[in-house]
Amino acid sequence: MATFQHPASLNVLQQFRQACSILRNTTRASNPSWYQDALELNFQLHIRPDGPGIRCYYFDRKIDQWSAGPTLTEDILDEPAKLDSAIAEILRNTRSKGATSLGVVLHIANEFATTELKPELDNPAALPDLRDAAINDPASILEDSSILASQASWRVLPYPAAGSEVIGTTVTLSRQHAALITAFRNIGETQSFPIITQALSAPLVAIMGLCQTIEPTPGKPFVAILQYSWFTVLAFFNEHADLRLIRTLQHRGVRRATNLRNALTTTNASLEFLDPDLFLVPLGETVDSSLEANLRVTFTTCRVETIQTPTAAGIAEWSPEPFISAAPAAAPNPTTTSHTFSILRDDKWALQDFLPTPREIVEIYPNRSEMKLLRMLRLSRVAVFAITVLCLAYFVLGIVDLIRRPEWAFDPSEADAIKTRLAKLTTERQTADHWNNLLDDRSKAWTAMESLSRMFPENGGMLVKTYSHTAKPESTAGQAKVGFVKEWKITGYARDEALDYLNTLNTREGIAAHFSEIARVTASPAFNPNTGNRSISVNVRTQENSGFKPVPPEESSVSDESTYPFTFDLTIAQRFEATDPLAVVVPKAP
Repeated sequence: MATFQHPASLNVLQQFRQACSILRNTTRASNPSWYQDALELNFQLHIRPDGPGIRCYYFDRKIDQWSAGPTLTEDILDEPAKLDSAIAEILRNTRSKGATSLGVVLHIANEFATTELKPELDNPAALPDLRDAAINDPASILEDSSILASQASWRVLPYPAAGSEVIGTTVTLSRQHAALITAFRNIGETQSFPIITQALSAPLVAIMGLCQTIEPTPGKPFVAILQYSWFTVLAFFNEHADLRLIRTLQHRGVRRATNLRNALTTTNASLEFLDPDLFLVPLGETVDSSLEANLRVTFTTCRVETIQTPTAAGIAEWSPEPFISAAPAAAPNPTTTSHTFSILRDDKWALQDFLPTPREIVEIYPNRSEMKLLRMLRLSRVAVFAITVLCLAYFVLGIVDLIRRPEWAFDPSEADAIKTRLAKLTTERQTADHWNNLLDDRSKAWTAMESLSRMFPENGGMLVKTYSHTAKPESTAGQAKVGFVKEWKITGYARDEALDYLNTLNTREGIAAHFSEIARVTASPAFNPNTGNRSISVNVRTQENSGFKPVPPEESSVSDESTYPFTFDLTIAQRFEATDPLAVVVPKAP
């Protein structure tokens, strides 16, 4: 199979040639399954890792039938050779059923966690933007700034209930199954057979299906307790069956979370739920069957009920997630026909893909409309030939028009006049270059003040007392250009929290990062430390403030010098050599 490159690294002609190669060597123009979701395909493989084991089932949409799938174990997933052979066998079985594509749906039931959104993100109208940001830039919306986007996937889940303190949360899953998903996609690309993958969070899909399995007491809130082998998910719904909160309790080696009853009690109190219905939904391979009896003892005024999850014919003890997400939905309970359950299915909040195809891979291949266009071009060779003939005729007519222009009959005797004019233009250009050099942006006041304001941000624990900025040339006799030195001297006061920042600023990397930032925001080349022949030196001295008077933080004033325990003296020198592009021209203008 040919190796295709990202279009950004190719010119226009190479992009066209690669698109034609994709058209000839793949089925992307003839098989529409390449552009569908996994749950839309006629033949699907559902894989559900539960912690203790992995279950697999096939689903044939044409005949609405489920059947036992292949046997996958952790050992197979950990060894590439075994995994490739297992996927090859899956593909052979798929083709034997007459399928032209395979949808691989991964129901992740061995992990589930939530991460809070930033408190300032409280605009429900911004949910679509937050949904995109969770995929492309999760750090911009998560309250935890220490996250590593390469180690996990985040998807936004809204809280539609009226009165919710936050608009939603994010569901967090690790990327431990990314190798499995990638292996399926790679074999599909290699064999030009559409294998479309989708990684779902099993608890989210189960919550979406609650409207088909529970009958809450009218006018009362309820809590869905989803029991999995390694964790328990608590979904709190108000009296209108709208989601208020989701909590996760890890089992940590036991059959149920030790703090389950305490979590139920405290969360019900914080949400002001009075005697809510408690629905236990056992979805794990190994769950605690005695939990219902224990909850009846603790929550005597609540209705406690275990929900028997639906199963498909011929498949015993299988969780409801595949059937809720892939099969046609049953008639929902009118009590639970709420906004929450509508958007979970219609807006596909519960069906978000946690391990999608990376964007850099998706962008390699043309989209469906582009493939159709390329296919039409192959069938339109006559039109292309006609266009080519017209282009040649246009070119010939252009040459004829060029020959008829007066410039074609140039008189050589006019060469001397042109040379004289060229000499004058050369002198004018040298004069312009001379003054352009002298007027280059070397040290403007507003850029220096921008550097000062960004170096000492508001509420950064620092108070600037004095500030001076000078720029002096370094005169050297006989040189066409001379360098110069820019110097900043800043004194002020600092609190404890600002010392680490000053120490960072007192390093070559720290001051270079600051100058790079100023160069970016002001577009001033004088601050760019990575171009030309220039260097930066910095020296920060801190000492105790002899006039420091300890006061409580709430009584301290930003402008009161006596509330700062330290003083600092900051000196920055930026040297521009004579070979730097911003060096000053010494001779007079021609």
